[in-house]
Amino acid sequence: MDFKRFGQAYVLRLEQGEEIVAALRRFCQEQGIAGGWVMGIGTVRQATLSYYVLAEGTYRHVELTGDHEITSLVGNISVMEGEVFPHLHATLSDAGFNLHGGHLSAGVISATGELVVTPFGETLDRRLFPESGMRLLAFDR
Repeated sequence: MDFKRFGQAYVLRLEQGEEIVAALRRFCQEQGIAGGWVMGIGTVRQATLSYYVLAEGTYRHVELTGDHEITSLVGNISVMEGEVFPHLHATLSDAGFNLHGGHLSAGVISATGELVVTPFGETLDRRLFPESGMRLLAFDR
């Protein structure tokens, strides 16, 4: 990974073989980012997309292999159970221009990943909400 800071934002270039979620988590830990916004584009050779089924309280996963374009990657950075948590959603396009989208649980870069991380300057907390069974953003006022 390489990066450069532009004002308050960071532009990251992920290299071939890097796993997006792990690289982003490591970067935020090293830079002290505990709350922020993420967006990006690039390519992956493997990805795991997930979809939360509220009635079951579980995620369904699909594994994608082969080159896919990241047509959109958006999400946020928060802290969950004391650890930096990148919460990312992605839309991926295959060679037939078919789209696949959902929560990005994992993605391995095939050519490059270009991400922008914009820190909030504050910690964004996430905790378990029993009603949904999900770990949601929590605002203590």
